[in-house]
Amino acid sequence: MEIGRWSQDSQSSLQVRRLSEHDASAYYALRGRLVEGGVHAVEPQVRGEVEAGADGIATRLAEYLAHGTYVWGAFDGNVLVGAAALSREYHVSYGGIGVLWGVYVLPRYRGTPASRLLMDAVVGLCAMDSTTSQILAACAVGNDAGRRFLQRFGFEPMTLLIRGGSIHGQGGTFDFLRRPVS
Repeated sequence: MEIGRWSQDSQSSLQVRRLSEHDASAYYALRGRLVEGGVHAVEPQVRGEVEAGADGIATRLAEYLAHGTYVWGAFDGNVLVGAAALSREYHVSYGGIGVLWGVYVLPRYRGTPASRLLMDAVVGLCAMDSTTSQILAACAVGNDAGRRFLQRFGFEPMTLLIRGGSIHGQGGTFDFLRRPVS
C-alpha cells in the first residue's frame, strides 16, 4: 500500500510504502550501506537486521508485519533509497509511545522529499492511533545532521535523569529526542 508520492518530472518519482519480506534483498542492501558507512553509531535493531543476513532479514520483515512494527521504504522507481521504522510500546506512566528507529536515506537523496515522505508516514500513523501520545527517537551522539533532521519534524531533546543524559549501548552512545503526536 502506497503512503505518499512525489514527482519532479516524468524521469523521477518518489513513493513511500510499507516494506514486506518481498523487499528483503533491497532492504538488506540499504541497511548494509548504513552500517558500512560507520560514521555514527547504529541502533541495535539495525545492527541485528544486518547480522541476520539476507535471508534472516526477510523473516524479520514478516515478523514486523505480524507484530505491529512498521517499516517504510522510500523508492525512486524500483530502487529503495531510504527507510524508517516505528515500533510501539505502552507504558503505564507515559501511555503509548512510538519508537522511531533506523531512519536512513542514501546520501544522494538527502534534501529531496524522500526524508519528508518517510517522516510523514511515521507521524501520520501515530496521529491515527489514539493510544500513541508521543514519538521517541534515538540519535547517535555527534550526529548533528540527524539531530537537526529530527528537530525539523518537531522532535526536542529529552533530558535523561540517568547516565549523564545519554545512554551508551552495544552500538554506541545515543541521545534521545521526542515529539508529541498531536
